Amino acid sequence: MKITRSEKQIVGQVLLNLRPAAINCSKWIQTEIDLQMSISPNKPNYSYKTINGLPEPEAWTKQLVTGIAEVLIGERPVFQLMRWVSFDVYREIDRQIQPKTQLHATRARPFVRSLRIDATSEKVVEATAVIQKGKRGRGMGLRLEAEKDRWRCTQLLVA
Repeated sequence: MKITRSEKQIVGQVLLNLRPAAINCSKWIQTEIDLQMSISPNKPNYSYKTINGLPEPEAWTKQLVTGIAEVLIGERPVFQLMRWVSFDVYREIDRQIQPKTQLHATRARPFVRSLRIDATSEKVVEATAVIQKGKRGRGMGLRLEAEKDRWRCTQLLVA
C-alpha cells in the first residue's frame, strides 16, 4: 500500500491540530514516579546514560529519593515504590508514613538539595542525599543493588 503526497498532507494537518486535554488535578501531584528507565531490546530508552545495561545511578537515585520523601510525607501512595525497593525497605517506609494534613498541603514540595554516589562495585551503589522541604532538611542513606536491568533499593536510612 502506497501513501500519496495528498494523504501525507492530510495526516500532517490532523497531527498539527491535536491539542492536549486539560486534566483537573493539582499541579504538584503526579500519578506515578517517573522511574521508567529500564533498558529492553524492543523499546530502548536513550534518555539516560547506562552503565553495564543499568540506568545511570545518579539520575535514578535522585528520582527515587524524591519519590520516597513524597511517600513519607503522605503526598504519594506507598505502593508506587514497590517495584523499586526491597520488601524490608517497603515495610519500613510504610511504617514511617506520616498522615497527610492540611499543613503539608500548604508547604513546598521536597527536593534533593545534594546527592553523593559511591559505586562500591559494578552491581552495588551507596548514596547519601539531603532532602529539603521548606526550611527543613533531612538526610537519607541508600544502598542500591543491581537486579537484571534496574536498580533496587535494599537498605534505607532516613534521619
